Amino acid sequence: MASKDKLSILYLDLARHPVATGDYAGEDIRFSTAFEVLERELGGAQAIFGEVNVDWLRIREGCEHILSNHSKDLRVASWLAWALYECESVIGLSAGLGLIHYLCKEHWLLFHPRKLRTRSASMQWLLLKLEKALGEDISITHQLPEFQQLLRQLDGLDEIFNLYLGSDAPLLLPLRRRLARMILRAEQVEKEPVKVVERVKQAAVQLFSSDSDIDNERDAQRTLSLQESTVRSLCRWWLKQKTTDPRAFRLGRSQVWYAVDSLPERNSEKITQLRRLPADKLSNYQERFEQGLYADLIVDIEASLAGSPFWFDGQRMVWSCLKALGGEAAMREVEVQFALLLNRVPDLVELRFHDGVPFADVETLQWIAAYILLPEVHVSNAHSSEIQNDVSEQSSLYQDVLPVLQKKGLKAAVRLVNDHLNGVEGGRERFFCKLCIARLCIDAKKYELAKVQLEYLDQELKIARLPVWEPTVFLDVSRLLYSCYERIALNDKAAARKELIYQRLCHYDLERFIDS
Repeated sequence: MASKDKLSILYLDLARHPVATGDYAGEDIRFSTAFEVLERELGGAQAIFGEVNVDWLRIREGCEHILSNHSKDLRVASWLAWALYECESVIGLSAGLGLIHYLCKEHWLLFHPRKLRTRSASMQWLLLKLEKALGEDISITHQLPEFQQLLRQLDGLDEIFNLYLGSDAPLLLPLRRRLARMILRAEQVEKEPVKVVERVKQAAVQLFSSDSDIDNERDAQRTLSLQESTVRSLCRWWLKQKTTDPRAFRLGRSQVWYAVDSLPERNSEKITQLRRLPADKLSNYQERFEQGLYADLIVDIEASLAGSPFWFDGQRMVWSCLKALGGEAAMREVEVQFALLLNRVPDLVELRFHDGVPFADVETLQWIAAYILLPEVHVSNAHSSEIQNDVSEQSSLYQDVLPVLQKKGLKAAVRLVNDHLNGVEGGRERFFCKLCIARLCIDAKKYELAKVQLEYLDQELKIARLPVWEPTVFLDVSRLLYSCYERIALNDKAAARKELIYQRLCHYDLERFIDS
């Protein structure tokens, strides 16, 4: 019998059995010592500075004790359901909701508290927790049956609450709709089932039960292999629970790149023997990215990156998915770990797979230049600080507008920047606003529009004789403009401009663009 079935049966039995012979629900224990102890413990979950060491296992055991021996109480049942989620993840939550569903369906007139509004408030507490936990950053493709069961349970509870509580019923509809939408998306993506939890547990048992010493190279390799397998399973488990968990990106990249201290073998054209991901898989990833299936896509791309550590376009795609999900801490981990690798082996970005495809395409090089390895520019300290502030402001505006682009489209994003532009008086700030619009056009794959914007900005820099005094901005505009030329059909005039930009980059940024 599966562990999830055992858990559901265990807590369904707890709901079915009366607290005493002839007394199903027991007494109201609102003011009992056991109830107040749980309340104090749960107070840490609402602490002003975040959750403070809440012992969810202790709360789980305390709730079980009350429900078994003292009182069938909906408040305690709600606490138990959340404690089960904290301890057992989705299968625990399902078991807890199953207990609540049985209480409400079979013994509505008997269980505590008797006041209808207090019952509603008890479920509202749990609902607020679920709203935060079951967000769009949860990958459900690999645990689809569990989420389908959750949806059925929520549907059943919603029906019961509307029947008995009327206008006081907790509002489950938004959460039900979100889950239904996530499930529908996941059902459209074909996946092979992966029993990640079992693999994590097995690997953990092997790892922590082994206390043998390492006496030779063979032992060392065996231990290393076991550690790597454990890390992969653990990271996948973390991502399944929350795809913006920064631990998965920190640990996973450390494990994949820790041994990379030199360039792989390559020929004079910088072509290695390494193979890239199959074209159909890359196409599938791009299609799902455009559909906005970010959470499940992260799980699959991370698995591919573990086997293809030099597929740098995948690093950019994961970073973009995290940006769309608002996972800033995880984004920083991707940036930091990638920067450590490139600082250690800087020429990696220039290499190519066995078929000549670069490790990093033009868009990825642009991303690396903007977010991973900031260009080294020699300027005075005072002016450097001024530029840093301008770049920071520019990046902040771009970061604020990017979600609008992803949700509402280019027109809405440009309108927002233009609204900001109308309130700006300084020439430098206006320049950065226009540069932000050009970046948005590139993100929207409107390369012709971006080219027009960037050519104007490039001309503005030259007229003002700013390349010497604004080298960071000058290089940024040049890189973006060259990437646009790479992506569109060119007439003779545009081809000549592209050649000029290429020569400029070879002069100012030779190492990064020598293969362009």
